[in-house]
Formats: sequence, C-alpha cells, structure tokens
Amino acid sequence: MRKIAVLTGTRSEYGYLKPLMEKIEDDNKLILIPIITGMHLLKNFGYSYKIVNQDFPNAKKVKMFLNNDNLEDMAFYLASGITNLTKLFVKNRPDILVILGDRTESLSAAITALYLNIPIAHINGGDVTGTTIDESIRHAITKFAHIHFVHTKSNGERVKKLGENPNRIFVVGALTIDTIINTKLISKNEIFKKYNLNPNKKMILAVQHPLTTLKDRGLSQFRILFKVLDKLKIQTVLIYPNCDAGGRKMIELIEKRKNRDYLRTFVNLVHEDYLSLMKSCSIMIGNSSSGIIEAPSFKIPVINIGSRQQGRDRSNNIIDVQPKEKCIMDAIDTVFYSEEFLRKLKTTKSKFGDGFAAEKIVKVLNEIPINEKMIQKQITY
Repeated sequence: MRKIAVLTGTRSEYGYLKPLMEKIEDDNKLILIPIITGMHLLKNFGYSYKIVNQDFPNAKKVKMFLNNDNLEDMAFYLASGITNLTKLFVKNRPDILVILGDRTESLSAAITALYLNIPIAHINGGDVTGTTIDESIRHAITKFAHIHFVHTKSNGERVKKLGENPNRIFVVGALTIDTIINTKLISKNEIFKKYNLNPNKKMILAVQHPLTTLKDRGLSQFRILFKVLDKLKIQTVLIYPNCDAGGRKMIELIEKRKNRDYLRTFVNLVHEDYLSLMKSCSIMIGNSSSGIIEAPSFKIPVINIGSRQQGRDRSNNIIDVQPKEKCIMDAIDTVFYSEEFLRKLKTTKSKFGDGFAAEKIVKVLNEIPINEKMIQKQITY
C-alpha cells in the first residue's frame, strides 16, 4: 500500500484539500498521512488546526514559527518549516507527498521532499497571479514536483512550457468544485441564522489578503475597502486575511473597526459554511482566489480589487477594479443596477472542473510508477 502524505498549511487550502484527503482515506490501496502545519498552528490566525482535527484526528502537526509581520520573518518561517518537516519525513517517510498551490508552507515541504527523494505531487501548477510572491513560489514548486495536477488545459500548457514531462501533467479541475457539486450546502435561512445575519437584507462577503511584493499597498488597499464598506453600511461578513507579510497589520485594522453595526468578522470558517455564505451573498468583494474559482459556480457577482489575481482565467461574474474608492463604488452600482451585467451574470459558468477532481487524482496516485526515472527529472528541451 502506498503512503500518501497530504500537507495543509492554511484554512482556505484545507477546504480545497479535504475532498481529496477523504478519497485517499477511503481507498483500500492507499494510506493517508495528513499533515497540519503553518497558519493552522498560529494563535493569531485562530488555531484552524482544530477544524482539520475534527475530520482527521490522527493528523500530524508540524510547527512553523512566524514571529512578526516583516518580509524577513517569512524567510525564517520558511526555514523553520524545512527543519521540522525534515524530521517528520525521516520518521514517517511517505511514498508521495501531495501539496497544493503557492504558499510558503508548500514550498518548505517541496524543498524538504526534494532533498529526501520523496516524489512530489503538486496541485494547481501553471496558474497565473499578480503582485504577490505566490507567482514565483508556484512556478518553483512546479520545477521541484514530479506529478502535476492542474486546473485547466491552459495551466497544463504553462507547466509543459516550464520543461515538465507532458505524461506527468494531468488536467483534473479544482478540488473545491468537488465540494460545491457533491456537498449539500446550508440554506440561506439556516446559514444567516447561524451567523446572526438578516436574510431579508443584502449581504456582502469581503475577503482581502496582503500583497507580499507590494507589502505596504496591501494595508492601504484594505483601508480603501473599509471606506467603501462604511459608506454602504450593508451587512457584511469579513474574513480575516492570511498570514503573509502584512497580514497582522490588516488584522489590527479589523480589530479596531470590528464593532461596526453592519459588520460580522470571522478569523476562520468551516469551508462548507464559507461556501454556503458565498452562495447566499449579494456580492463578493476583495482579492481572494475564491472569488475567481468558486464564486462562478453560484453565479455570484465578484468585485476583484487590484492585481493579486491578475492573469487567472475569468468568468462573466468578475468585475476587475483598481484599488480606488470611486472604482469600487462604480462597480457596486454596476452589480446592483446594470441590466447588461445581470444578463451576463446569468450565463456564468465555472471554468475549473466537473466535481471529480479528487477521484481523478486518486486514480493517478494509485497507478503512476514510482521509480528512479520519476525522481531523476530532466528538462524536456
């Protein structure tokens, strides 16, 4: 039986990985090794490891240390992950390590596995994003990885152009679409009651993250978002940002303003609850990838602020705006009052999968040969 380690470092990432982890656990030819690390184990970000532990009580915890909010602290954070994951992998060596996306936690795991000759399966390579360090991390992990599970054909082509073997590139779609299609989400009345919201009023879902390569602008853009929300005074669910450099200053701003009557703030949400709120919201605002990937499935209008998601495939529900108060307010007017946009919104379709990503990945994890040829990668041109 093959031992498959799946690493999760953030609350949003776990929401993506959960359907795959469940499929691996249910497969009689595979043994799941769940690994919790990174942001999950940081107190300032809500100890989201508890959410993972509810589903996988035997998950192994690997601490990474983030002492402050500066860029150098992220480098030390990466180094602590490499040190502590090395100890885990030496003691509990998996046959394949599965990592997702472009987070520091995934990079630390990829570097560790590379040096230990552990095959790496990377989910979501070939994607394109804007002004964050994520872009560099994602493509670096692609070069470390031995197996590539990508969202779309265009992403697969980018991975191929990076010199990766086409026979190890698999277009599977986005795992989060599995949850959307195969899970019965909570009704609007139930989810609004659970989070003390009025179902008879509009609701904004706001998710804004730092910009690691434009660190100071992340906070200034967040202030602009708050100005817009203060003007609108529409009931709003605001989710805390991730733990990238600049995130703690954004959290400090939330803490100062979270007592506003219109506002409900949450450090963490169970992924199914988050999707249920998204499904029931009037509009989503911010710079989260979930607005690009998940929201189209619900035909939810999304105002995407700034350059963080620049380059990703778009559906008809997205309005891209500059991080300026007037631009955001104009986009809100479009969402609520433009008949042309509302007609276009009705035609929105997801570009990110059919609900069978986990099944496709598990098939490959079972069948792909693990040998020296896999480990000894060579560029294809």
